This record gives sequence, structure tokens and C-alpha cells, in this order.
Amino acid sequence: MASEPRRPSAELARLVGVWTGDGEVFANPWGPAGRTTGEWRFRLDGGGFNLIHDYREIRDGANVFEGHGVLTVDPETADWLWFWFDTYGFPPLAPARGGWEAGRLSLAKSTPRGQARSVFTLDGDALEYAVEIRLADAADFIPVSRGRYLRRAA
Repeated sequence: MASEPRRPSAELARLVGVWTGDGEVFANPWGPAGRTTGEWRFRLDGGGFNLIHDYREIRDGANVFEGHGVLTVDPETADWLWFWFDTYGFPPLAPARGGWEAGRLSLAKSTPRGQARSVFTLDGDALEYAVEIRLADAADFIPVSRGRYLRRAA
């Protein structure tokens, strides 16, 4: 018996658009602390099932960090899955997993390097994004970056 076709998620569409804003990076194993300006570009794929997105961050007038991701919903578990590739160069061994609750998309993953938590908080045309990590030999999570972005275009 064939399963019911997967339907696009209305929650995915909430993020579609171009978002620009300011943020900060905290000192971490991959670089020093500093103020940033950034841009997120989110779009749905042709079927509306996957949210494809790019991020570009500039620090001190130079391009410092770029990333490319795909967000989708697991049709069997309803978990959100996030596949993320960036200029730090660590390919995803498995996606981050999580879900939406009260306007917040929380995603977590574990790798041999440690654990990471990413949170997107959506409030109308404002988007906040934060990342924290706990390295494999560390007791606590530390912040890596956070920013606030406003929707510039749908």
C-alpha cells in the first residue's frame, strides 16, 4: 500500500524571504569574537517540501563566513531536519533534529567534536538566530553566535 504523499509544511514558508541584520560572534575554537552583519536567503524548492537557504556574514568589512542549508520535515517522525554546510568545512554526519514550539525552531546535533544547539526565533518580520556548542571535553555549552535579522523581501 502506497503511503500518503508528503505535503509541504506551512511552517517552512514562514521563513521564506531575505533577512538582513546585525549580530555577534563569540570567541570560539574556530575564530575570535566580533560584531557582524549578515544576510539569510530562504526559498522553497519546487515542490515546497524543503527550505533551501544561504547565509553570508561579514565581519570587519570582509566576507568571513558563509553557509548553505536545507530544512525539511521527516514524514515519519514529524521532526525537523537541518542539513548545514559552511566555510568551517565540517560536513554534516547527520542532520540536526528538532521542532517548532511557540515561534521557536530548536535544532540539536551531536558529532565526535561535541554537541551544537541552533535556535531560530520568528516574530513577524523579525528573526533571531543563536548557536551554542559544547565540545566533547567540555562540561557546559558556550555561545558561538547570535543575531537579529529583519525581513527585507518575501
